[in-house]
Amino acid sequence: MPTPRDELAPLRAELLTLGEGLAQALGATEWTVDPRRIPDWHPCVELVRTEDGARVLIQQERLRPGRWWVHGVLPDSSTYFYRYDIEAGDITVTRAKTPAQVAQDVQRRLLPALDAAVAEMSTRQHRHLTDVHEVTAVARRLKAVPLTTGQPPAEANRRNGEDTTRTLRWNQGSGTSWSSPHAVVKVSRARFGSVEIACSHLTPDMAEAVLLALVASLPAEKPVKAA
Repeated sequence: MPTPRDELAPLRAELLTLGEGLAQALGATEWTVDPRRIPDWHPCVELVRTEDGARVLIQQERLRPGRWWVHGVLPDSSTYFYRYDIEAGDITVTRAKTPAQVAQDVQRRLLPALDAAVAEMSTRQHRHLTDVHEVTAVARRLKAVPLTTGQPPAEANRRNGEDTTRTLRWNQGSGTSWSSPHAVVKVSRARFGSVEIACSHLTPDMAEAVLLALVASLPAEKPVKAA
């Protein structure tokens, strides 16, 4: 008795032929074919761009079997919050078209959207890594204040993109207790591009220590030459 997998064998063969022809038309050195089944009862074929890992996925439309559904997919290697809510392109073409004709549709109607999505993802990644670097630098300066404690972001924080915020505590080191006067300081990337430092429960001495630590971290001003 034939199984669904057997019945879909001709469709898989047609998809693979289309994918190989499409890769040739788009540039065999730039695109490779990765046949997949997602799952067996709805097969597809993917083209992977060797330069950045962006993909073009092709499936038969469920409600219109005479058409292919072609859509862009951002690289697997990118973290999910870099890809979140970015549209990577989505078109349909008739199955009557040759691979060369489908390639023309992909180049004209799909790749511009996919390229824009990859660029946006890269921008988010760069912005996030810059935020992490700047927040870490400020937290490092503040930890120079005596009796300051604070842990670097855990791996789970990094995976979730929550490593742009650091929490420090003053006056809870050796020789103190949880009942001792202490301050909680949150260092984070502010909405408009600066680093925000939010302090609570500061004593006057702690406030002075914070200011001294920040002033000491500023670059020295160059002397103004006399006219």
